Amino acid sequence: MTGSICESSGVAGDDPGPIFSGVARSYDRVATVLSLGQDPRWRQAAVAAIEARPEDRVLDVATGTGMVAAALHERYGCAVVGLDQSDEMLRLARSRNGTYESLVRGRAEELPFPDASFDHLTFTYLLRYVDDPAATMRELARVVKPGGRVAMVEFGLPRGVWRPLWWLYTRIGLPVLGRVASTRWSAVGAFLGPSIERFWRRNSAADLERYWRDAGLVDVRFRRMSLGGGVVMSATKAATDPRSVATAGGGTVTAGGRAATPATLPPAFYARRGGGWRDYWTLLHPPYTVWHLSYVLLGAAVAPSPDPRTVAGALVAFGLAVGVGAHAFDELKGRPLRTEIPSAVLVGMGSVALALAVAVGLVGVAMFGAMFLLFVALGASLVVLYGLEAPLVHSDAGFALGWGAFPVVATGYACGAHPLPLALAAASATLLSLAQRRLSTRARAIRRRAVSVVGEILYSDGSREPVNARSLIVAPEAALSILWLAVLAVSLGALVARWF
Repeated sequence: MTGSICESSGVAGDDPGPIFSGVARSYDRVATVLSLGQDPRWRQAAVAAIEARPEDRVLDVATGTGMVAAALHERYGCAVVGLDQSDEMLRLARSRNGTYESLVRGRAEELPFPDASFDHLTFTYLLRYVDDPAATMRELARVVKPGGRVAMVEFGLPRGVWRPLWWLYTRIGLPVLGRVASTRWSAVGAFLGPSIERFWRRNSAADLERYWRDAGLVDVRFRRMSLGGGVVMSATKAATDPRSVATAGGGTVTAGGRAATPATLPPAFYARRGGGWRDYWTLLHPPYTVWHLSYVLLGAAVAPSPDPRTVAGALVAFGLAVGVGAHAFDELKGRPLRTEIPSAVLVGMGSVALALAVAVGLVGVAMFGAMFLLFVALGASLVVLYGLEAPLVHSDAGFALGWGAFPVVATGYACGAHPLPLALAAASATLLSLAQRRLSTRARAIRRRAVSVVGEILYSDGSREPVNARSLIVAPEAALSILWLAVLAVSLGALVARWF
């Protein structure tokens, strides 16, 4: 519900320098306790948004004692440069052996680095202490390479019924609890609540997003955490070129790097805005999960007398294995859907879902005989191999056979289907899944990896049509949006015909 007490070192604006002086040594421990354990979660969410590679260099502005820098280095193995204007904080940061490539004393408003000198950038609790947040964002974005990620942690203001509780905690709880640690921490606690409220009176969430976009950052995400007590923002540096170029979202980027329109696309046409429960919705790939569960219905539909209980059990098993298990494991590899779900949660979700799917399958073994155990073992192997990105399973053919033919054959076998119609139904599911793969591959690449799309179509009559990311993916994704409903309707209709 409340923010942490971890602050960046003193910078211009609502200057906390005298108040935070002398707390560096107990900074990490006391801050975590007084934040009720929430500050580390916010920092980890910001780190997860960076998606760095081992060879990347990341600038951590207002690095403080180095908590974000250490998390970056530990998670990605990347080189981290820390910047802070507090000598006291920098002394503590230097004690984190092996974390930093270098530490620099400086101010966020005047970074001592050339343009585009870092692959990514992070900062924590900074904008509240600068005189001009918009100008500071432009300066921060200046040193990031095109395509690089920027992430921020800041305090938020809870809304609704939580606001009065937050007010009581920041006005009474923090000073009192801080006094247990020291008189200086009591002063820190008394300072924070009013400082946070002043900042959000001057700058709304929409203002912050505008500052980021005006700085040339795109795909800006604003995530409230801990009932609104913390805010994590992330974005991507737009492509730059001496000339204007088309961004991946279909807008343009001027020579100065400022996005003329909001740019990069969501990672999937069904993806919701990032954060909270919306990440879990996106993770489930709802249209595609329904599409592949339709093959369960198709497999049952070719059987003479499909048992509704068997069909229900197959839907549950494949829903857990494919909809939850395979997708959770797949998200661990590079975060293709850009969710901020903790890796431990993804592993837990995937493992539990797969275990439950196997348990349902073992019930099927007891009902349909030992041969059905082969289906259970193969299904579990497909989920694990897909999560490991095994080439055979991650190929077009592997995808079509594993997520298309397999649900049809497994369900048809359990329902007693004749081999010939079952083989024909499996072939149709394989071809449909292959078509799905062909339609979605290019769209996924443009949505998730493209930094810029430049070109035009010249027609025989001399007319020209600009080419951008949206124009390239609109037709295949429109087809995908129709096809999943069509496959569901056909499969459901065929199955219902058996029962009526």
